[in-house]
Amino acid sequence: MFDHTNMHAMCMLAHDGTIISWNKSAQLLTGYAEHEALGKKYATLMISDSSKRAAFARALLTTNRKGLATLEGLRERKDKSTYWACTFITRIDASPSVRSGFVLISHDISKARRIEQKREEYIGIASHELRNPITTLSLYSELLARELEHNHDKKNLRMLRDIQSQTARLVTLIDDLLIVNKLEGGKLMLKKQTFDLVPVVKKIIKDFGVLSPTHQIRLTSPANYMVTADKDKIAQVVINLLTNAIKYSPKAESVYTTIRMRRKKCEVAIRDFGDGIDRKDLAEIFTRFYRTQAAESWQVAGSGLGLYISKEVLKRHRQRLWAKSAKGKGSTFFFTLSS
Repeated sequence: MFDHTNMHAMCMLAHDGTIISWNKSAQLLTGYAEHEALGKKYATLMISDSSKRAAFARALLTTNRKGLATLEGLRERKDKSTYWACTFITRIDASPSVRSGFVLISHDISKARRIEQKREEYIGIASHELRNPITTLSLYSELLARELEHNHDKKNLRMLRDIQSQTARLVTLIDDLLIVNKLEGGKLMLKKQTFDLVPVVKKIIKDFGVLSPTHQIRLTSPANYMVTADKDKIAQVVINLLTNAIKYSPKAESVYTTIRMRRKKCEVAIRDFGDGIDRKDLAEIFTRFYRTQAAESWQVAGSGLGLYISKEVLKRHRQRLWAKSAKGKGSTFFFTLSS
């Protein structure tokens, strides 16, 4: 049955990564016949890059500990051509106390990767090209706004400010698309530094006081709190969470922000007093482009990217972002940072 599974390239490894079984689909995919593969270390045979071999070794350790793992990466055929493989690794247990090896099931996903890369390139180019005319529009609209203020033309100034608001929304959307593109392409770089989080949050809250005067953002924090992270990206996380807190609590007047030490980490909590989030939505709100039914029914503007980006940024810091909510009682979003 193992040998006649034609849809998937399959092989079995001993506990040390040595190939002990090799099906016909594996031969078709890699070019290596069974007698050429048996007894060889899978990492040495299939992976030319030493850093990628190390990633494969870590995947085996994860499988040994958890029972399974998934790994994507370049693999090398016998003729030295490469393909992009998605590999599922499962631990084999000879008995509850004896672990004898692993089963690997591989798919060639090169075509899907090429399509994904083209999509990423298109989004990057389109986003960059959109920024140029929007930057020009923003500049000229601000010059016009100053002229209208000087002439005390309140009616036209009000309409122009609305244009500027919508332009700012476009800039935010484009920036979000660029960040998502970098996240999914593995190109988002972190510039970590040690800094005081409290004045950063205070500055953001001060800016919100001008942009969103309908809500008072109350901050409870120590005098200072040093953290190590990418300052700009953490600031963007705070902005995203405060934006949502204000957006989804239109009838409230306050948003509470708290910075405190909890379990040897800095914990930031942002609480709103809106209608809250359904339990079924709590598990999905950090998914890319996800919008709750409530947001759709209220026609609240948004792209469904803010929470996804925030979650991914914190994941790359090896930190957490989560939410607690109850219908009619508002929501609180928490994230952690290392000191």
